[in-house]
Amino acid sequence: MLQHLKPAEADIEKLALAETDPARHAQFAPLRWGPAGNLLVIAAAGGLGLIHAALASAWRRVFSSARNGSA
Repeated sequence: MLQHLKPAEADIEKLALAETDPARHAQFAPLRWGPAGNLLVIAAAGGLGLIHAALASAWRRVFSSARNGSA
């Protein structure tokens, strides 16, 4: 099954040539909003991570005390 997931040598070579082709470099750019947009995406991801950590901590605190009977 895994052999079907591996790309062929010709496919790897085509991809490598496409990545180095100046006319096609834009299709490999994951974000196209410039440096400020990239920083905004990173900050948003970090903010969501902090919110998730706070909510997970509160969830554990509430439900672990209820489970232990110390509430």
